[in-house]
Amino acid sequence: MKLNDLAMDALTEMFNLGVGQAAHAFSQIAGDSVLLTVPNVLLLPRAQALQRLGADSRSAISSVRQQYSGAISAEAVLMFPAERGLELVRMMVGGDLPLDQLAEMEQEALCEIGNILLNSVMASLADAFKIALDGSLPSVELSQVGDVLNLSDQPDMLVLLIDIQFEVAAREVKGMLAFLLDVPSQDMLERLLAHFLDGV
Repeated sequence: MKLNDLAMDALTEMFNLGVGQAAHAFSQIAGDSVLLTVPNVLLLPRAQALQRLGADSRSAISSVRQQYSGAISAEAVLMFPAERGLELVRMMVGGDLPLDQLAEMEQEALCEIGNILLNSVMASLADAFKIALDGSLPSVELSQVGDVLNLSDQPDMLVLLIDIQFEVAAREVKGMLAFLLDVPSQDMLERLLAHFLDGV
């Protein structure tokens, strides 16, 4: 699958809309203004996506994963460096809680953060394309980058990779959203984007 600049711009705008909705929800949770930015959307083979993450396949990351099915089948993964997962939880719930209490909340909080962000982004795509997408319950794991992207499995699978940055009260955490698409879903996404652009 190859997408021209116009198609990538449209896709970026859809992601931006979804991220904006998630930022509003996070602001209500955090009780402070949460800024989310999407500076880059890239379509890459898995091996190049790994390089883009700026890490080797053994780097530890915290990830939230959800499966989506419908017109498009995709695995959506929100990833942060493992040591930053706790900082993200602190940003969301406030900095007054003791570290051990934050650690106890980390998995549940990351699960909720991922659920809000991934569902907002996928809902934005579904609305733009006028399709139905069903999401699984999110799962949180601490693992290695190579395991999350399943680099040894289906090497021709493309990854939609999105840089994302959380900012709360002058603190920031950078992460990435990855959408793993099999070949039929790549073809469907290409057709949906072409149809969308024809109607604009």
